[in-house]
Amino acid sequence: MAETRRWPWGLVWTALIIFLAALDQTVVITVLPNVVSTLGLSVDQALEQGIWVITGYLLGYTVAMPLLGRIADAYGHRRLFLAALGVFVVGSIGCALANSVWSLVAWRIVQAIGGGAVLPIGLAIAMDEVKPIHHATALGIMGAAGEAGGVLGPAYGGLISQIQLLDVDGWRWVFWLNVPLGAVLAWAIIRTLPNRQGNRGAVDYVGGGLIAISLTALTVALSRSLGSLAVEPSAESGNLDQYAVEWTSPLTIGLLALTVVSFIGFIWWERRTKTPLIELSAFRTPAFSAANITNLLVGMALIVGMVNVPFFVGTVLSGDALSGGLTLMRLTVMIPIGAVLGGMLMRRISARLVASLGMIITAVGFSLLGFWNLETNQWMLTLYLLLTGTGFGLVLPALSAAAIGNVARESMGTAAGLLNALRMVGITLGVSALASWSLAYRNSLNSRLVLTLEDLENGKALAAFTQNEMTVYHSTFFAAAVICLLALIPIWWLPRERSEGDTPLFA
Repeated sequence: MAETRRWPWGLVWTALIIFLAALDQTVVITVLPNVVSTLGLSVDQALEQGIWVITGYLLGYTVAMPLLGRIADAYGHRRLFLAALGVFVVGSIGCALANSVWSLVAWRIVQAIGGGAVLPIGLAIAMDEVKPIHHATALGIMGAAGEAGGVLGPAYGGLISQIQLLDVDGWRWVFWLNVPLGAVLAWAIIRTLPNRQGNRGAVDYVGGGLIAISLTALTVALSRSLGSLAVEPSAESGNLDQYAVEWTSPLTIGLLALTVVSFIGFIWWERRTKTPLIELSAFRTPAFSAANITNLLVGMALIVGMVNVPFFVGTVLSGDALSGGLTLMRLTVMIPIGAVLGGMLMRRISARLVASLGMIITAVGFSLLGFWNLETNQWMLTLYLLLTGTGFGLVLPALSAAAIGNVARESMGTAAGLLNALRMVGITLGVSALASWSLAYRNSLNSRLVLTLEDLENGKALAAFTQNEMTVYHSTFFAAAVICLLALIPIWWLPRERSEGDTPLFA
């Protein structure tokens, strides 16, 4: 008698929770102007303090992943998944009630701690709940849920912020809606997901604290240096004195030193404790190390597209925020689609080949974007963006399968947390490098211009500055393509074997 197939509702609700947490990564992008206006910030304060509404979430998200993934391995994935969802909802309530920018930042960090735990635990749940032959596709679906949330976040925020009910500012509804959604999804998880016991092993809180200190110090140091670039150097001097001051200030140097010292301390502790947060021996497995290194490079390349595509539309094409967001969606919408395709392909070909294909496609897409100009028609631009997004999507399940599939079952949550934390670190590094290079190169190009009053009147000056802007953007797109090609080096050590089996995902 044929086995009756059962729809795995537990995985459906898990994917939706991952989607909700990812949504809040980018949801504030479109509502931030309303937030700073409501909280009474000046333009200068908005640049200096408002950016922390985004950076704070990035910080909490990155720090939470490794430690909470391990706690979930120890005490049970469903239990910690629900706890993480609860922290996310509590943080959302705090955000909705915030009456100052720093209280909003603090609650965003709380919200991110819950959201940061959701993805690695969700990936581990996916590995628990399906047969081994379906792991790659399950990971692709979970990755697609996370990417889809990030893609739709800005549009969702802009839509929900239009709500005007009960004399509550529209942007606060972005956070209030998380409360009923979280409650419904928690009830659904309790009803459908088995409560499997964890391994009850000890949790390495010392190691978790050390890596949290290291990641926090690095994020703050990079954000401070990036923040210094928000103020354009004067046209008269054309120098980067403010940038140099931030990079060489005692506080920044101290933070970078703390990053190094705490990371060395983390390595020292992990090699001596009986219950390490991260089994450093796992890095002796080429596939595990390769997946993590590749994901860091993926983060660095991804942020180039996420930042520069809408900026190109705004500064070169003089488009508004909506047109910039819609242009970016042609790239981002393909990431979750590519993730599902990547999971399916891994049942036919190896993780190494899928990841290589993804990075090559992305490199081609970025290279084509390096020729984007005022004459590029929309059909060709769409092709460039679709290629770039598809390539990013293809590589995600290959990296997840390589990292999580090469550790013991009781360490799956930890491995998933580390993998995603490294992508977030790559994004942070990429943002800092992108901003510093772009500003330095732009000022170098503009300082070479020799313009007359007639040039200012006849539009030649504007054309020259626009050409310089395009040159800067082109250089960053080509740099992203190079990063993608460099990622082929660690990808060589991913598994050569394909995932066995070709039965449907749900059995």
